[in-house]
Amino acid sequence: MSLYIDLSEFLTNPITTGIQRITGEMCKYLPPDALTPVRLGSEGYLAFTPELISAIAEHFRQGSHAGTAEINRLSDFKKGMNVKVSEADRVLVPEVFGNSHRLGFFRAIPPRDLERYQFIVFDMLPLTHPQYFCSTWAETLGIYEYFKLLRRASWCGFISEDTRQAYYLRTKRSNVCGGVILPLGCDSLGPRPARPTLNRPLAFSVIGTVEPRKNHQLILEAFEPLLRKIEGLTLSFVGRMGWVSSELAQKVHALAADKNSGFRFFSAPGDGAVRKCIEESRATVYVSAAEGYGLPPVESLWIGTPVIASNMVPSLKTLGLTGIHIVEPLNVTNLRRAILAFLNDDYANQKTEETMQLNMPTWQSFTEAVLRWCAQR
Repeated sequence: MSLYIDLSEFLTNPITTGIQRITGEMCKYLPPDALTPVRLGSEGYLAFTPELISAIAEHFRQGSHAGTAEINRLSDFKKGMNVKVSEADRVLVPEVFGNSHRLGFFRAIPPRDLERYQFIVFDMLPLTHPQYFCSTWAETLGIYEYFKLLRRASWCGFISEDTRQAYYLRTKRSNVCGGVILPLGCDSLGPRPARPTLNRPLAFSVIGTVEPRKNHQLILEAFEPLLRKIEGLTLSFVGRMGWVSSELAQKVHALAADKNSGFRFFSAPGDGAVRKCIEESRATVYVSAAEGYGLPPVESLWIGTPVIASNMVPSLKTLGLTGIHIVEPLNVTNLRRAILAFLNDDYANQKTEETMQLNMPTWQSFTEAVLRWCAQR
């Protein structure tokens, strides 16, 4: 029996952000020879040496152009060996994809043979919350064809209970849920602090792509009157500009250009800059309307910074209110009240100290859970 990991999407674009991060973090913690890396070629899978896993891991430890070049060298199609997946073999598919060739490959696999493939499902949001996605994006990516593939799949793991329930309700039309939950790691930005940092400046950060479901417009509405009145109060958006209205994009850039606005926008931060911004904040704000998981808030808690959040973030649902301030119902008035609560040193310090009590998953624990799931087959 052989265990393979399908890295086709990552090897086409070996970046260290977005969904690619899941692949990279797994590679950092995979035991030697645990999984054989493969990618899809014109005639089927090609297998590569374990050095490719090591190169990806190193790229995520200290990313560089040289790291990308090494990954490209080791995964060159000419270096691959043809693989035929036998009945005893298993293939882990930890990626979302919409490539027509790859989708066609899976469509051609008979149902019985598809049982050899194990898919990690991240979210069903384009199906459950289509209003937050650009239709041309979904059509171009082929995301709906990908969901059709997941509907045929027999073996799926899910990053949250919310995603598992959405999968079974929307694709299987069933209230009976199977599969396993594989919580993502919180530690990609580095180690936990030894002690909490108290009495922080009046700084707040919003981590992640600026897009409709993240409610950046609502956050600005809550903060703007306070930024003009409270000395030292600042708000930072940390993440690239996504598919938002031109009015919101213009407003973000205009506020960032005004040095007296108290607002900052960092559109292309590295991991170090993101961590620094979180560490210097009284709280991060994550009031998303829909999520499959929600990494930024748990990464914030891991670093020791409390979170102001909506009740729609799956990654926070098992943590209660420890280090977390839930805004419910979510509106401008209630969000502003949460912000004002954190301006009080005693409350902010209490929530900061609470973050040190949390027991949270790491990327190593995620990788170990994935390997146990593969071994159960």
